[in-house]
Amino acid sequence: MKSVILLASLFMSLPVSAENWSSYRVEGLDKAQIRPVDIQSHLQQVIDNPLFEVTPIGSSYLGQPIHRITIGKGSTKLMLWSQMHGDESTATSALFDLINRMATEEEWRQSWQDKLTIYMIPMLNPDGAEQATRTNAQGIDINRDARALQTPEGRLLLAQAKELKPDFGFNLHDQNRFYSAGHHSNPATISLLAPAFNDRKSISPARHRAMQVIGVLKQVADERIPEHLGRYDDTYAPRAFGDNLAGMGISTILIESGAHRQDPNRQVAREMNLIMLSTAIDSIQSGSYTEQDLSAYQAIPFNRRGVFQDVLLTDLQVQEGTQKYRVDLALDLNLPGAKQPRIKEVGDLSPYLGFFEFDANHWQYQPAKGYAVTEAMTLNQADYLALLNQGYGYFQSSAEQLDNQSGLPIATSSTSMSDSRPRAGHKAVFFLHHKDGRKIAVIQGLLIDLGSGKVLNSYST
Repeated sequence: MKSVILLASLFMSLPVSAENWSSYRVEGLDKAQIRPVDIQSHLQQVIDNPLFEVTPIGSSYLGQPIHRITIGKGSTKLMLWSQMHGDESTATSALFDLINRMATEEEWRQSWQDKLTIYMIPMLNPDGAEQATRTNAQGIDINRDARALQTPEGRLLLAQAKELKPDFGFNLHDQNRFYSAGHHSNPATISLLAPAFNDRKSISPARHRAMQVIGVLKQVADERIPEHLGRYDDTYAPRAFGDNLAGMGISTILIESGAHRQDPNRQVAREMNLIMLSTAIDSIQSGSYTEQDLSAYQAIPFNRRGVFQDVLLTDLQVQEGTQKYRVDLALDLNLPGAKQPRIKEVGDLSPYLGFFEFDANHWQYQPAKGYAVTEAMTLNQADYLALLNQGYGYFQSSAEQLDNQSGLPIATSSTSMSDSRPRAGHKAVFFLHHKDGRKIAVIQGLLIDLGSGKVLNSYST
């Protein structure tokens, strides 16, 4: 595993760019879900580095330690925290990348370490991270606990804010993959917000400063991921930490990491977090952000929820008895993991965009038949494709009876999955027949061309 701490002499103060991204990126964190074990070795390397002060600041509900990492000795204070929601881990990876840059780029570090003190709390919710849940072990959303304070993690975060009195707070989250960047036909890979602290959405001096910093970050996003930046909904949320910390006079900046096409583990958003946090540090230490007016912030389009679908099949013909009609289908692959892909919606889906889109004009829906398995069975690709060509789309068996050596997805069920018409909420297992004789099997939401055996899409945005 590549060390988080590299010799500073090997790296000069290079601009953060695609060319030297690998210089900062720590290994082992390119995955959909980051758990406590994934960061243990990286955290230990930070503990061993005298540039940083690592302080245990409390424990989760189940007793897992939560740490604060500190660097710098300046009067302006920044507090960054990640993975308040346990299943939102992109920024945790990015924080360790940022720490790597701090450790390796001496010239860059020296430009701000006497002006800024930076506090980082990676993985605020280790219990949720372990179970890949939004909530903590109590089943409580920590980010809806800023007033009730019934979670130890929420109490800890508020205590840190009161003790440290940061000038700037960076609230690092993930958003679901279905947001679009305004009216652009792209997913919102990053969404930004200076949260409101009252229903009137007043702009205090602290919120004004947050908006100015975001204006600087917009320039970076426009250059590196054009038309993939959105602004998060700024409706006042009285139970949320960002809104409450903004009300305490902290210039609070929300960074939401989102999807990018063909990027299942959000490594594009991970890189953008590193670049944006580095840019924020530079602009705050120099004061250059104060030159921004609010027009840049206000020009960021609000992201639109629910615009994207994992798979979008358009203009598919369905025939049930004597009745014929045409519909669009949206398939939800249930990422990450893709355990229960399903038909999400049926009908006129023209307002939506798909991460994978398939024009089903001239194709007709066909229900899948079940193939009964009575004994252990090894499934190779040739035999499986033969069954699919005969219309068998799922196996009536337990998963333990099948040894799938085909390299293709399979579906198993003890009950019938044969639907005469596509229905929302049902499994994404059916066939498409073209009028020229071509066939496509849709198995667990993946489209398999039965002529070539090629899978046309993947469990990836």
